[in-house]
Amino acid sequence: MGLLSPNYNKPGPGVDKDAPPKPRFFVFFEVFKRKFWNLMKVNLMFVLFNILALAAAYYVSAVLLQRIRLDGGMGDIVIRLFLAAILTLIPVVTTGPVQAGFTYVLRNYSREEHSFIWGDFKENLLRNFKQGMIIAIIDIFAMIVFSIALNVYSSMSGILPVLGATFIFISIIIFFMMHLYIYPMLVTVNLNIKNLYKNALIFSIMKFIPNFLMILLNLIIAFLAFYIPFVGVVLYILILPAFMGLMNNFYVNPLIKKYVAMPDEGNGNKEESIFEDNKKGESFYKPAIEDEDKNI
Repeated sequence: MGLLSPNYNKPGPGVDKDAPPKPRFFVFFEVFKRKFWNLMKVNLMFVLFNILALAAAYYVSAVLLQRIRLDGGMGDIVIRLFLAAILTLIPVVTTGPVQAGFTYVLRNYSREEHSFIWGDFKENLLRNFKQGMIIAIIDIFAMIVFSIALNVYSSMSGILPVLGATFIFISIIIFFMMHLYIYPMLVTVNLNIKNLYKNALIFSIMKFIPNFLMILLNLIIAFLAFYIPFVGVVLYILILPAFMGLMNNFYVNPLIKKYVAMPDEGNGNKEESIFEDNKKGESFYKPAIEDEDKNI
């Protein structure tokens, strides 16, 4: 090799093993950039398989906003479509099994793990079909009840109806917070429906301020996307659910890993015990699909 020829065998600086990990804020955008085209693909799958959920979310939004009238025309339709989009983005109203498959792919990306888009989506849709459908039914029913109660209280005068409306409004916010956790826990740990909602409620209360800020961030992003409705619809079809889903998974998965996993008996961490069900041993992580195949 000549004196001026580059030496490709010379080792580079490498990565310092003692270097601190990058903040997850920067890792999120690195993953988003690296997986952008895959995120668009899974986003299109989400929209295609969630058409019925969008219709249900529009119905829920019409019930929730029945006392609000802008102009009786396109203004009412736009605000209801915007709320319907939010209900599917958080996600509160969605096709449960579809959301499970969607969340599994995004959860893997948030962990910087590989995921086969169609294979993992389909496998987790089928594996979580029953629980996903139950969650979807519970959520739609709960949102309709919340919406009716909020409208009833807001139509009455006096201090008690005001207190009742305030309580329902806070309950809706907490219910939204719970859905940051429900589907990531569904695809990560073996929990029954009762414990999924119980753990999500505990997370919502325990991390109330950061959860509230996360919900607020979701609403701000959705508002900016739909500020021009046509642009919002295009973004929703192409990337918005995947972007927000990846963002939410980046936020919740470290918490699920820390608090919902089986606690190490030797570490003396008592905080995890409020999330486990010792009688049923339900706090084990769900195995990956390929691990299940090895055990068959």
